[in-house]
Amino acid sequence: MLSPYTGPWTFDEAAHLLRRTIFGPTKARIQQAVDEGFEATFATLFAEPTAVDPPIYYDFEDDPEAGIGETWVDKPLDGSVTGIYFARAKTLWAWWFMQMNKNDQTITEKLTLFWHNHFVISDAGDANMNWQYLTKLRDLGLGDFKELTKQMTIDRSMLIFLNGTTNFADEPNENYARELLELFTLGKGPLVAEGDYTTYTEQDVAAIARALTGWSAWSGDDPNAIFYYSWGHDKDDKVLSHRFNNQVITDEGEDEYKTVIDIIFGKDEVAYHICRRLYIWFVHYDITNTIENEVIAPMAQILIDNDYQIQPALEALLKSEHFFSLEMRGCMIKGSLDFFYSAVNTFQVQLPIDQYEEYDTWVGWYWEFEKLGQTIFRIPSVAGWKAYYQAPGYYRDWINSASLSLRKRLLPNVKWHVLYFSPDTQAYNWIPFIDTLNNPLEVNEMIDEICQLVFPRVMTIEQKDYFKEALLNGLPDFEWNVEYTDFISDPTNETKRQAIENKLYDMFLSMMRVPEFQLS
Repeated sequence: MLSPYTGPWTFDEAAHLLRRTIFGPTKARIQQAVDEGFEATFATLFAEPTAVDPPIYYDFEDDPEAGIGETWVDKPLDGSVTGIYFARAKTLWAWWFMQMNKNDQTITEKLTLFWHNHFVISDAGDANMNWQYLTKLRDLGLGDFKELTKQMTIDRSMLIFLNGTTNFADEPNENYARELLELFTLGKGPLVAEGDYTTYTEQDVAAIARALTGWSAWSGDDPNAIFYYSWGHDKDDKVLSHRFNNQVITDEGEDEYKTVIDIIFGKDEVAYHICRRLYIWFVHYDITNTIENEVIAPMAQILIDNDYQIQPALEALLKSEHFFSLEMRGCMIKGSLDFFYSAVNTFQVQLPIDQYEEYDTWVGWYWEFEKLGQTIFRIPSVAGWKAYYQAPGYYRDWINSASLSLRKRLLPNVKWHVLYFSPDTQAYNWIPFIDTLNNPLEVNEMIDEICQLVFPRVMTIEQKDYFKEALLNGLPDFEWNVEYTDFISDPTNETKRQAIENKLYDMFLSMMRVPEFQLS
């Protein structure tokens, strides 16, 4: 099932791949992939993203280190300045949302969100700490998983979130050691005896916690500093359980954490665990015995053979016959961010031209994501969002009576947010959007093409007629050709333009409110 895909490479296959690997692919991006071809599309998708400028202030003048239009990144933080923590944090949120909006070429943003859901931090650290954490995820996301785990182990936000800053020899704290084993690397196997979880034991949690003692993240004026205190490190031998062949970790001071990670990664189960997490994120949650044996196992072996480099294993998964099989298309309920960007990016929402107004708009949307249950840097559990680990619901966790109502209101809410922060920006401008289609003058062809772009499964004639009714409101098909042709001949007529825009708005609203729009 992990054998390379050899079927046709058409708009449908390219759309399926891009829906899973970038946020809200546009018609132009999907067509680019079709024109590039299968292999070249993957080369683009896995290319290193173009460097982007760091976040800047857009409305905060009290920071002595950075003014309006300047970045605060890697600059000391004066905690006595009222509002400085929030001022920095919100520009970081907006910055990442902008990357999800602008980067439609590489897998970087979707994979960074995966790692954020894997190496969870929540309400931990200041903006500089979170920026450094995010940078590690972005830089190493396709690279060495073992090295990323090492860097996360002494990451300042992580040290704060999982109590590494209170983990000292005289009073070890086991929080990070437990999650390192249970969630980040090995996974928690079935309980076979008291304190023995197949892949590790409680003895290993305690020993590894002692091996990780002595680190602190309180950086004072240095925005990049972490501290290792030799006096706080447990220098005695740490004996692991039979699950690790009773290995002994001796005192290595500030390098001891590296030895811990090397020992953990000596177990093949690390590869199996992370491959399952990648499968659930990019493909489907139902890991049957067949999937375990024919997808996860060979994928894990690729990871092991490549010294835990993520790209070869992930690329094999996304290039596989299994990934492109019809049953894997449209089997995933979109996360809140995917749902949002499938409207904003795919429908090419016009954002404010003014950079500061754009920042304000994205910060405003942050609170919408909170209502929808997917807030960055505030994940509700160290295990991540429930949709990616909680059986039996998994992706269905995104949909409930409250979130469904909010999703149905997304299209008008998007326009309201843009207009609120930038009254001169139109937000939705449907006419340029449909002008990118092959034949916007013929109503049935236009709807067919939009459905192919928007929905991961073929829509029925009855569903397409429902969209057409929203557009034409009982009028015969030819009326669309007449009205749109009349507008094209008189494009400066605002009355005619508005009439067309209103009809298209009703049609797209009807598309966003059918169940199939929830799927990827």
